[in-house]
Amino acid sequence: MDIFMDSYLRANLIAWLPIKKTDKVCYIGKPTDVIAKKLQELSDFTECVAGVCELAAYTKYDYLIRLGKAKQEELDAYAACLSVSGKLIFAVENAYGMKYLAGAKDTGAGEYFGAVEALPSAAGMTLLELKTRLAKAGFRWQTAYYPFPDYYFAMSVYSDEYLPKQGELIDQIGNFDAERLVLFEEGKAFDAAVARGKFADFANSYLMAAGKDASGRLANEEGESVCYVKFSNDRGKRHNIRTLVTKSEDGKLHLLKLADNSKAAPQIERIKKTSRTLRELYRGTDFLVNGYTERKNGIELEFLRGHTLEEELDALLEQGQKKAAFDKMLEAFAAIRSIRDLKEFEMTDAFVEVFGQQELPAGLLSAPVSDIDLIMPNIFIGEDGSKTIIDYEWSFHFPVPLNFTIYRGIHYYADTTAMRRTLDPEALYEKAGICRQELTAYAAMGEAFQAYVLLGHTPMRQLYRECGKPAYHISSVLHVVDELERRRALQIYFDRGNGFCEADTVTYHSKALDGTYHLQIPIGEDVAKLRIDPGSQACTVEIERLSLGGKSGINLEFISNGHKMAGTMYLFDTDDPNILLTKLPAGPKTLFLDMRIESMSLAAAEWIAPKIDAKYKLKKILKK
Repeated sequence: MDIFMDSYLRANLIAWLPIKKTDKVCYIGKPTDVIAKKLQELSDFTECVAGVCELAAYTKYDYLIRLGKAKQEELDAYAACLSVSGKLIFAVENAYGMKYLAGAKDTGAGEYFGAVEALPSAAGMTLLELKTRLAKAGFRWQTAYYPFPDYYFAMSVYSDEYLPKQGELIDQIGNFDAERLVLFEEGKAFDAAVARGKFADFANSYLMAAGKDASGRLANEEGESVCYVKFSNDRGKRHNIRTLVTKSEDGKLHLLKLADNSKAAPQIERIKKTSRTLRELYRGTDFLVNGYTERKNGIELEFLRGHTLEEELDALLEQGQKKAAFDKMLEAFAAIRSIRDLKEFEMTDAFVEVFGQQELPAGLLSAPVSDIDLIMPNIFIGEDGSKTIIDYEWSFHFPVPLNFTIYRGIHYYADTTAMRRTLDPEALYEKAGICRQELTAYAAMGEAFQAYVLLGHTPMRQLYRECGKPAYHISSVLHVVDELERRRALQIYFDRGNGFCEADTVTYHSKALDGTYHLQIPIGEDVAKLRIDPGSQACTVEIERLSLGGKSGINLEFISNGHKMAGTMYLFDTDDPNILLTKLPAGPKTLFLDMRIESMSLAAAEWIAPKIDAKYKLKKILKK
């Protein structure tokens, strides 16, 4: 867990807060963790305390930050330690967070559905509980934020002023502290919650900003409240930026791109240069380019209203209009090709540095600047029908085949979901004039580009694949259970004078996953013999009761193809274990059978069986 908890990405949760160098900040937590270190960068007056009992009553803080569940008396103490305009920043899990409903364990109780069942040690709370406790503690204003995927690794932070759109909540970093179940697809469930206006109810975590002054709010130096933050910083440091949506007092929304650290300043400068070049390149075409103005540490882009081409294509597919969606994509590719100054592609050293040495066919065209991220979600359809290129961060000022941009447009749309694959990506590639050799080269270019973006950084998704805890999908779990129960199924054969046959059997399945059976089996008066098959593979069987008429213990003689281990435990080193009862009394009767079956591999059973027999042979010799 330490490798994840020490990740700088954990500081995303508070890195966007408008903390000034002169603000007095108190963090309830360890002074050595990443949250504390980030706060110390933001403020020259940051101190850390282990708990509420260490707070100095005479100190008044501008910010007090607490992560994790807090009792009412703790919130009361926090309120007393804030200045008049001071702010409490408080993060906690949602008791009904989507990930916890889907099978992630509550971090407090360490149990499945711990917060849902309101276990005393559970960490989760509801938004209503949070607001009620804060109001009771004297906080007169509150703003709820929704970190995604959760407050441990917040890659996005939403608010009621800027809620997620369908399709955004898919990049969920895995579980690091404990194994989990996956009872349903969280991305689809979040899409449904967003569509139904229920995202806030099922957000995985809450981040509350609250203060005692009724006129207070969380605002930046320009007086704008922060509505949304997206971090693009799980990559090489010089490529790390963040996107914010802020709201000024006049209600106007602002879209900002800021460097996440000082090393990333050139990334912002490159965006500025690209904006100017793309505007000239697409002059006279169907495309506009989203403009910008200067802001401190970054830029402000035009805040557009409308929808993306991706959303439009999805709507067409949902309506069954596959041909219309297919044609609309080809129309977009034609517009991309309509730019001026196209020349035959020549591979440069700069190209090789980013995309690797590739074998490409001759005659490909390229432009002076290439926006390789001109994919469907980055073509914005305005309310007036205009088409604007947005999010052109990944543009390069050296020749790149124009077909590579079109390839990415197809790949990152038509090759993603089952609904979108109905467009037939292969047909789109062919219609767009992309040959097989190009497809191979472009796939390799994509991998090289990802390596360039990371600059040696190991992203969290890769760390999770290498050392994260397992996630068990319910379909896989049920398959394993079904197979286990099939192998453990207990079958009773009745011999009515003509031997045993499959036609005269009864099969029982354990109601417990541990293979325990408690059965009362009626036996007709015509039954001469009985055979019990405890499963269909090698196993151990512990017989607690085998009797007639409800007597306890083992009161019936039997023979079996198993090996007695100790007491009432038997080992069966065969895939056809059986217990045979040949001396049944006359008349109708009821067999009481209590046993536990534990499956094992045949190889293991065959290895153990001779050792058991040798042990008992030695005991008999010693007794003589």
